[in-house]
Amino acid sequence: MSSAPGPFVLLRLRWLQLRRAFPVFGLVLLALGAAVALALMHRALLLDASVASYLAGGVLFTVWGIHQRRADLHFLHRHVPQARLAMVVEYGALVLPVLLVLGLAGAWRSALVLPLVVGLPWLPVVRTSGVRGRWLRRWIPAQLFEWRGLVQGTHPWGLLVWLAALAFCWLPVLPLFLLGILALMAAGAQEQCEPRAMLLATAPGPRALLRTKVFGALCIMLVLELPLLIAATVFHPDWWWVHAGFGLGLLTLVAYAVVLKYAHYRPDARLEANGANLAVALLFAILPGLSVVPLLMLLTEVPKARANLNAYFHDHDR
Repeated sequence: MSSAPGPFVLLRLRWLQLRRAFPVFGLVLLALGAAVALALMHRALLLDASVASYLAGGVLFTVWGIHQRRADLHFLHRHVPQARLAMVVEYGALVLPVLLVLGLAGAWRSALVLPLVVGLPWLPVVRTSGVRGRWLRRWIPAQLFEWRGLVQGTHPWGLLVWLAALAFCWLPVLPLFLLGILALMAAGAQEQCEPRAMLLATAPGPRALLRTKVFGALCIMLVLELPLLIAATVFHPDWWWVHAGFGLGLLTLVAYAVVLKYAHYRPDARLEANGANLAVALLFAILPGLSVVPLLMLLTEVPKARANLNAYFHDHDR
């Protein structure tokens, strides 16, 4: 008789997903990238103690957003006996590295904010219906349905995040953090695959489809990030190279998300396994000088995407 799943069931599941998504060297790169990111975070806290409160609040807000958008929430409550406790352990594992960094930097007051994640599984999840952000959706081309769906699913919170990043562009780190959240949301929106009929109606072939989707996504991302990066550079002109590298890294991340989707495209499927690859790409995209890693990941997926799409465009038996 098998025992009931314990509170660590979600952590074991995430570990199995990572092992299936990456070879050993990929896991090593992920660990190194995470270590470098934490080291840079610690150095930023030592240089400017005011960053601590924004970092703690941003991490808490990010985990809250993850909880709000969980696709498996109903499944967990129905099939996992200690679903809320399992989510507490998962969210705790997410914030623990940041909590340790804040503690090592002596920012204990800000660190006390992060344990609030243990209460997130008991908060109600907003489930609304109807068309939202109609005026924003009107500006997005019909073939970029992923972006229209993103507006539908995140409005008005996505708009508020962008406005907050613009309002606080005089701060050194917060606008970049908020912009990274928007880029990750845009990358996550590429997980849903459209029906094959919609695929064939979008473009005449794989090359045209990838060109339309990638350049369309890059144009929208440029509209989102250019005002923020330019305003942040006005207030911090000596950070121009950080802003430029960060902006290019996020553009590469979004383009990679589009290509990765079509490299594994299946009609009407949701490619949740792509989330691990996107997390690695995001980690390297935001690190100074390492944005070449997601660029290489992008270039390796382009031939796979063309080959996969070519089968759906020309195989009439599908």
